[in-house]
Amino acid sequence: MKASFIVVASALALAACGQPAAEQPAPQVADANAPMVTAAPPPVVAGDPSVPTPEQVTAAAEAAGLPVTPEERLNLACDNGEGMTVRFFPEQGIAVLVRGGQSTELQREQAEQGMRYSNGQTTVSGYNLDYVVQIGMMAPVQCKAA
Repeated sequence: MKASFIVVASALALAACGQPAAEQPAPQVADANAPMVTAAPPPVVAGDPSVPTPEQVTAAAEAAGLPVTPEERLNLACDNGEGMTVRFFPEQGIAVLVRGGQSTELQREQAEQGMRYSNGQTTVSGYNLDYVVQIGMMAPVQCKAA
């Protein structure tokens, strides 16, 4: 068995020798000492035609025969002057915190009262109109439903 494998492999190698190799660009290797640069996403502007509205997304999903996932949104006005949005996807048990153009996915957790979503690093909890956003070691941010 080994001998026949070697013969076949050798034959294939010899056959390939007579054909020119396809030119492929050399892979680029990142310099380990170069600083890593990431681009921030552009800010979302209301009415921006490049950002689909929820109605357009729903229509496109229905036209493609894809299931439409129910979503609820909560806009927050926070004591530190920030505005944040929490997008809830109840069927999946997740929420997405949108803060400063960045999205953070959170999992639903058990709460004594109201709601609580967290990923271990970021937590959003609240009841009625009062909410708290905790991000890492930063001081908790008090927010109100807007």
